[in-house]
Amino acid sequence: MNMALTVVVGDDEGAPINPVEELAGELRRLIICGEQFRNLRAKELQVGSSDLVALGHLHNGGPMAPKELSALMGVSSGTMTALLDRGEKAGLLRRERNPEDRRGLLIHLTPAGLQSVQWVYEQFDAVVCQTLINVPAPSVDVLRSLLEQLNETLSCVADDDYNASAGLQQPLQLHEA
Repeated sequence: MNMALTVVVGDDEGAPINPVEELAGELRRLIICGEQFRNLRAKELQVGSSDLVALGHLHNGGPMAPKELSALMGVSSGTMTALLDRGEKAGLLRRERNPEDRRGLLIHLTPAGLQSVQWVYEQFDAVVCQTLINVPAPSVDVLRSLLEQLNETLSCVADDDYNASAGLQQPLQLHEA
């Protein structure tokens, strides 16, 4: 699907509004609101926000090694160990020997961990359904397709080759004076 985008005039000061920039701004706001939603649900479950993120990764990706989960979350092995200790103590996950690597471990959700993640997803799904209840099905299909493409593109951003070909800039290097 190739969509032509135009610049529309119309902010309060008469400056042009770029609909793509507006959409990007709303998506950034969505990420922040999603983080607030997750933080509230984590608090209701009496776990940390990062603990809930880990449970979500295990729910979506299945059992995995601590190193793999650590990489997905971008945390150190020490941070991961503390997170796994808290999760085990809360009864939400368990460490088991990896049947394919005698020296390795796999992290599994417990039934309570699975139930917790499913509850959070049900809460999220209810918000989405309530928001989209009066949106026509074709529009929902277009939105789903757009989000699918955006997710795929964001997943590729971790690839340096993609970053170079897309013309994405490297972050500014801040140096202490």
